[in-house]
Amino acid sequence: FVPAHVAVIHQYAREEMAKCGGMILGSDSHTRYGAFGCMGFGEGGGELVKQLLRNTWDINAPEVVLIWLEGKPRRGIGPHDVAISLVKAVFESGFVKNKVLEFAGPGVAELPVDFRNGLDIMTTETTCLSSIWITDEKVEEFYKMHGRAESYKELKPGKVAYYDSMIRIDLSKQESMIALPFHPSNAYSIHELQANPEAIL
Repeated sequence: FVPAHVAVIHQYAREEMAKCGGMILGSDSHTRYGAFGCMGFGEGGGELVKQLLRNTWDINAPEVVLIWLEGKPRRGIGPHDVAISLVKAVFESGFVKNKVLEFAGPGVAELPVDFRNGLDIMTTETTCLSSIWITDEKVEEFYKMHGRAESYKELKPGKVAYYDSMIRIDLSKQESMIALPFHPSNAYSIHELQANPEAIL
């Protein structure tokens, strides 16, 4: 519990509680700290009461979807552009529902920590269970900046890694996106909207 005058809960959790290889249960559906190497799960009040009573949090082992990032975003492209495209691609089909998304690939190194975090927190809208990212010197610097250097460790896939499925995202081809009511999956590129606003709206 973080009092309102102290901080926003997610800000506090990232800066004071997250650690590489750790896990946090939170009472908000957007509990996501994967960009910092910490798995975040949003749960209802009932599950959190179980934790207060020192009970265990039990789930079946989830499937894991590799989100392979490559390329570098063009100027003006932000994390929500990538996130909205991802949500649009997988929401209706339920492709990642109750699965863990693992972000890896050479494109990760092209993203500042804030960009990764902006994309990561939106994974809730895909209906995935949680998310985790590879970590690097940018994440290490984040922990050092907040006086918690000991919370960092390098996370990356092993030489042999098994995934249940994979999504490849070329960041260099990402367009600016707009999401319309009533869910982020109802999304279009800005160019699509400009070309056909009457039909879309």
